[in-house]
Amino acid sequence: MITVRRVLLLLVALLIVAGSLAACRNETQNRIRRSIQDFTNVRMYITVYSYDGKTMFEGVVDGKVTRAGIRSDDGSEQQAGSYVYWYDDRGRYHQTSLPYLVSTYDRGPATP
Repeated sequence: MITVRRVLLLLVALLIVAGSLAACRNETQNRIRRSIQDFTNVRMYITVYSYDGKTMFEGVVDGKVTRAGIRSDDGSEQQAGSYVYWYDDRGRYHQTSLPYLVSTYDRGPATP
């Protein structure tokens, strides 16, 4: 039978873990996420679109796609100048402010 004491101990333990993760710097959180992504070894694909919907670029992502941008003075909203960047499977750097889609499967045209 579960006692009140056990439930309280479990809640305290969960709060400590959640607090520890929340206290990590953004860089540390990113490092943890990358480690998990490397461990799971999921291949990611990116498709970049022009503003009129045409495909501009398709390729394999080495690691992850990272968002970067400028926030307003109060930090509440993204300002113009935000972009995404990634490295391809050959180690080349890519950066764009165009719309994009990242998936775990190749969205390219099917080969017969």
